[in-house]
Amino acid sequence: MRILRFLYTIFLDSIFPLSKAEKVIFALPPEKAYLDFPRAPRSPVQNTHSVFAYKDECVTKLIWNIKYKKVSHSIAIGGYALYQELKNSAVNAGKSHGDFPLIVIPMPITQRRRNERGFNQCELLTDEIGRLDTKHLFSIRTDMLERVHHTSRQTLKDREERLESAKGVFEMNEKMLEKLKDSGWKEGSLKNTMVVMVDDVITTGSTMQEAMETIRKAGFKNVFGLSLAH
Repeated sequence: MRILRFLYTIFLDSIFPLSKAEKVIFALPPEKAYLDFPRAPRSPVQNTHSVFAYKDECVTKLIWNIKYKKVSHSIAIGGYALYQELKNSAVNAGKSHGDFPLIVIPMPITQRRRNERGFNQCELLTDEIGRLDTKHLFSIRTDMLERVHHTSRQTLKDREERLESAKGVFEMNEKMLEKLKDSGWKEGSLKNTMVVMVDDVITTGSTMQEAMETIRKAGFKNVFGLSLAH
């Protein structure tokens, strides 16, 4: 399935020339794109922040290239933008209140979705963040939060349906939390460590809100959300 999808993408790319938006994206280095792309409106979820305005044509294409085509240059732009926002958060928070690096969690997907797509676009973005994080400000964890229920695509639902379908879809990995404590992350300090959920897009914010609430219920006090676009 993945091979067929990859070949189909190559076939489409060979037939259809780059759009104007894609030409802009590929012409910009990550640093310039971060400065030039329009900023997102205020997020619908408290304690969350988005970088770019999704309605902008270039931003829409950027997200599409990351989410469905795994385009490396688009991932580099997205990862750089998120890294800059996280770096500011880490500095402002006093490097996560002292003891431990700021924890960054990419929005998890179910195994079924991973099988369909072949990758998790949010993990691609946090991989890029990790590559840029030469000062080790962040601890990127793909093993703390799990998506345990598969839902149909959120883009096909209205606001009420999104809010309802997001309920109960996440669980904390308790075994991993215990391993963190055993490795020296004392419970009191760990709970006070700043945690940031990273997603590609916030629309209504239902998925982000549910993920953050699941982490808070595990005892973490400083939980925030960050998306590339809204």
